[in-house]
Amino acid sequence: MKSTSADTAYQERDVQAGVATGAGGRKARVHPAVPAGLIAGSYVLAFLLQVAGAPTAVLSVALLMRIVGCVLLCTSLFWRPWQKVTGVLVTLVLPAAANLLWNRELSGEDTMVLRLLADVLQLVCVVGGAAWLWWTRRKG
Repeated sequence: MKSTSADTAYQERDVQAGVATGAGGRKARVHPAVPAGLIAGSYVLAFLLQVAGAPTAVLSVALLMRIVGCVLLCTSLFWRPWQKVTGVLVTLVLPAAANLLWNRELSGEDTMVLRLLADVLQLVCVVGGAAWLWWTRRKG
């Protein structure tokens, strides 16, 4: 890709202003609170929608928030690749697997304790994973 004089001017401006750039001179476009907030906020939204008795289709908004948060996480410059993979596994894949397992195998009236356990597991994974991502972000 050919560098233009405008690109050079922006890079010089950023260097003079002391703006930190990420890997390869790329500038971070999304604040690290956005992916972490979307991931953690998705669980809170899903919980509030469930308490309000929203239909299942409306709950997909919370899942969409979590997916967007994971996409922003994967494109962010604030985490290393292994942190991104761990973050996606802990905040998206593991809670989804627990939810699918519950919906397919364990649903029933006599397993309310298991449902509570699955909800607590999801809470710990999603909110704890988002908090871990926030604490392990690159500060520079």
